[in-house]
Amino acid sequence: MLYGVFSDIHSNLEALNAVLDAFESAKVEGYICAGDLVGYGPEPNAVLERIRELKNCQVICGNHDLAVIGRLDVEWFNAYARSAALWTRNVLTSDSRAYLESLTAKLDAKDFTLAHGTPRKPAEEYLMTAHTFRENISRVHVWPLIVGHSHMPHCFRINVEGQVEDIDLLDHQVVEMGRAAYGTMPIVFNPGSVGQPRDHDPRASCALFDSGKGTWRSLRLSYDIAAVQAKMRSNGLPEYLALRLAYGQ
Repeated sequence: MLYGVFSDIHSNLEALNAVLDAFESAKVEGYICAGDLVGYGPEPNAVLERIRELKNCQVICGNHDLAVIGRLDVEWFNAYARSAALWTRNVLTSDSRAYLESLTAKLDAKDFTLAHGTPRKPAEEYLMTAHTFRENISRVHVWPLIVGHSHMPHCFRINVEGQVEDIDLLDHQVVEMGRAAYGTMPIVFNPGSVGQPRDHDPRASCALFDSGKGTWRSLRLSYDIAAVQAKMRSNGLPEYLALRLAYGQ
């Protein structure tokens, strides 16, 4: 099955629309969303409505989603993230809140394992080092593991020598999942962030995962950043959060 994979939308409707348009053009058969649907950006309800409309979409929540519905203490966030989370909490509709409350931060599916951060600490821990990858291997029953949270398109995988390969994923880069006698070699993919990339590339980041062929293709997509910034400013969200969109930080 060909999946469109995305994460960390953060209430950025323009970026989400660009990603979903690309998925439609690619004729994806299903969707995988690794959490943090809201937070930071100006249109949480519209973003949630679009995601709820998707067919065959497997979605989990992230730490910002949990903070917005009061299941994670916003005091763990920096001042900018905390301000945006509290603003989002105030504008969220009852339907949007109910949808976020229905999500878990980890999902074991037939073709993949999905966690916002890591399988060990689904909502909080970042999977950004080979050491953390190795520590979480025993907690994954179906490969690949797909995560979000870091806002960085990335891959860790075990090669045939048993070493961890650490790969920064570039636009249109394709990575093949390794096979062994016992099954798929351990591998984790991060599609990067739709709504707030942090790898110094401001374009929306996402991926196509073909579970039949065992391939992952990273994608970067341009969108109207200025329009999002204007909406953030008109809603009184922190200026820093608006400015960083233009720099991919």
